[in-house]
Amino acid sequence: MTQPQLPLYYKIEQEILESIQSEAYKPGDQLPSEAEIAQQYQVSRITAKRALDDLVSQGWAYRQQGRGTFVSQARIKEMSGFRSFTEDILSKGLKPSSKVIRFEEQPAEEFIAKQLGIKTGDPVYVLQRVRLADDQPVAFETAYLPECLFPKMLECDLSHSLFKVLREQYHINPVWADAEIQAASATNEIAQALNMRVGEPVLIANRITYSETYEIVEFVVSVYCGSRFTFYIGRQSIP
Repeated sequence: MTQPQLPLYYKIEQEILESIQSEAYKPGDQLPSEAEIAQQYQVSRITAKRALDDLVSQGWAYRQQGRGTFVSQARIKEMSGFRSFTEDILSKGLKPSSKVIRFEEQPAEEFIAKQLGIKTGDPVYVLQRVRLADDQPVAFETAYLPECLFPKMLECDLSHSLFKVLREQYHINPVWADAEIQAASATNEIAQALNMRVGEPVLIANRITYSETYEIVEFVVSVYCGSRFTFYIGRQSIP
């Protein structure tokens, strides 16, 4: 019995995928255009487009309007959005680190106060960091913490795990969280911090974290490079 012949678009897709996986095409490299593929493989533009469409839909590539199709960064799969960044990245076998952009105390604005369950004007810490996985910037994070729970926190080194500091220095254990995740486009600030282009897709996670005594310990806004993350949604405990 003869084997069914594979569609031409699939053969082309697999050849390009092999080149990506072997790093002949590296993250950020531009892939051949539909016209170039059509000429190289002697196929129609429709067939060439289908091959590229499949690579994009599988996350191996992304499109930029007016520029072409490019190889995506390797995706970090099944981020929870609920645990700390450090714990999530370590669970994927990667090395987490952070670059502190801003760490200061200021009066809480109305919106931040509401998220933390405190009064407008109460002192809060604002911790802004670029989060890295294997030394590559992947997230831009702004955390707000009530000063009443964490006196003298400005003296702490927060270039690594914030949750470790909370547990070891303040004996407060974050155990669960509520989070909302939404899609957006990279602003100029985010694009510069994460080596992206303005307007590229990002995922924004707004998380409120609670201690085992149900105190709100932080409100954090994390902006993730959309082409690098897959999220798992659901309430989870924090180990």
